[in-house]
Amino acid sequence: MTLLTSGSQPLKVLHVIPSISSRRGGPSQAVIEMVTALRLRKVDAAILTTNDDCESLLTDLPTGGWTTYSGVPVLAFPRWSPPMGALREFAYSPGLNRWLPNNIRDFDLLHVHALFSFPSTAAMVHARRARVPYLLRTIGQLSPWSLAQSKGRKKLMLHLVEKRNITLAKSLHFTTTLEQDECFAALGQSFPSLVLPLGVRLPTLPLEQKPKKGNLRLLFLSRLHPKKQLEVLLKALALLQTASPNSAWQLDIAGSGEPEYLAGLVKLTRELNLSERCHWLGHVQGEAKTTLLQQADWFLLPSAAENFGISVVEALAAGTPVIVSPQVAVAELVEGAGAGLVCQSDPAALCQVLLSHRQGPSSAMRLAARSLAETTFSWSSVADQLETSYHQLLHSPQVR
Repeated sequence: MTLLTSGSQPLKVLHVIPSISSRRGGPSQAVIEMVTALRLRKVDAAILTTNDDCESLLTDLPTGGWTTYSGVPVLAFPRWSPPMGALREFAYSPGLNRWLPNNIRDFDLLHVHALFSFPSTAAMVHARRARVPYLLRTIGQLSPWSLAQSKGRKKLMLHLVEKRNITLAKSLHFTTTLEQDECFAALGQSFPSLVLPLGVRLPTLPLEQKPKKGNLRLLFLSRLHPKKQLEVLLKALALLQTASPNSAWQLDIAGSGEPEYLAGLVKLTRELNLSERCHWLGHVQGEAKTTLLQQADWFLLPSAAENFGISVVEALAAGTPVIVSPQVAVAELVEGAGAGLVCQSDPAALCQVLLSHRQGPSSAMRLAARSLAETTFSWSSVADQLETSYHQLLHSPQVR
């Protein structure tokens, strides 16, 4: 194959991911945005997935044939839905498995997102059989925190199939150097790889940033999952309430999660006497999400592990400074740009930071937040680099 020219056929890239449900968080959202940006560059990019929607199924996504979903070509197959949560999470799909060997050669390259899930695992196996090269984005699943979850199952899958999938990938795609370092440490060796961040759409900002009045607005916007450590933030706010009882603030909590876990969080707010200050908004998307981000004074994410942190970058794009833990991989960039603060995910430490900055961020920090998003995380820049990487991968020798 020769490099494409303006008159040649566009590069055909199939993105494979277990789910594109917005309830699955950043990775699922990012693949739609990535394909959108690539198609604007005339790359013939499409998505292969299932109709997974966490514990349920997407009702607005047709299955079994190509369709346009969120503005991009998507082929989804039904996900097997057994009563056991662990089996549902594996996203087994017989239809997807039947489709792959008959159609995978129609594509120049596969860009696979995720490990330890049937669609991704099967796609890499079929790609090797068909001699179609693939790029693998591990989405942070080889971080110490992630590997400690369902440890026995992941260790077995690494041994049986995923280590070979990783080893024989044309390249690994990491979104930060921290993610790259954690992966290589977990595997005990390095592999051909590229470090390229995810992008974010840049919303239009108000023409004039007027001083905010009233309560300091704190925002937690993410999947409600133990990894995100919302409990740490709630306990920090309880300490803040004790230390400065007259401080005016509210916490908006946007996101969805397992009902049992959500119930435990709500119970914790009651026990900490925070119920009147915490506003549970559920899953938020689209313009409502953008508005929420722009109205916040601080965006907070004290996560235990975050290979990238797409919600953090969305906050920056909205001109909202962030307070994040060092385990959020973009933390170093945020701190270096003066676009927010980095704080240990410890209630006492986080309380102290909030006490010191309870008047909200400065105008300079807001400008720095938006500037960082524009210069580093715009989709146009990311897609340009990704297309170049695709061509380089297709024309580089396989050394393993």
